[in-house]
Amino acid sequence: MKPLFARLSLLFSAASIAAAAVAAPTAPDEVIKSAQGSLQTDISENKAKYQTDKPAFYQMVDSRVTQYFDTKYIAQTILAQNYRTATPDQRTRFESAFKKMLINSYADALLQYADSVKAEVQPAKIADGSDRATVNTKLIRPDAPPVAVAFDMRQKPVGTDWKVVDIKVENISLVTSFRSQVAAQIKASSLDAVIQKLESGQQVVAPPAEAKP
Repeated sequence: MKPLFARLSLLFSAASIAAAAVAAPTAPDEVIKSAQGSLQTDISENKAKYQTDKPAFYQMVDSRVTQYFDTKYIAQTILAQNYRTATPDQRTRFESAFKKMLINSYADALLQYADSVKAEVQPAKIADGSDRATVNTKLIRPDAPPVAVAFDMRQKPVGTDWKVVDIKVENISLVTSFRSQVAAQIKASSLDAVIQKLESGQQVVAPPAEAKP
């Protein structure tokens, strides 16, 4: 099986889709269930097109991912103390460039594996009145052990749509891993240098080491 980076791609993007708009927010686990089915259908129907038209595929994934991930909160968490000293322009540019890097990085693996890996989604764990929830899932692979993937989500403010703020694969947090790498990159150069690398299409962070099955 490909490294964790490829395995995670399916649910990273799939988790970003929601069902048709409704009056009340969709439950966190229902967001993930709807996402997985909707994205697999889209890829199945258009796989040949997407294989020859990558810009169209990236655009499709982007349109589905962005609105269901709290990219501003994720960028703030990854930048940590550097977020406080960043200018508004730097914050906006980092969020946009980091999101684009993730979308483009995961999209190719997603296209390859989305129709062969299935997901089992468990009911969301959420305390009464809390704005935080965790949705535990398992990626079921044809010739390998399942992979545990947990989505940390938040509802901010309460009553609005649930959005993904972190993904943990075999208890390894992407946000924590990316945060330490970005901090090291900024310390070695500068925030502007990191942003410029991201904007130019360079991969400045890597996914966590492959989890042991």
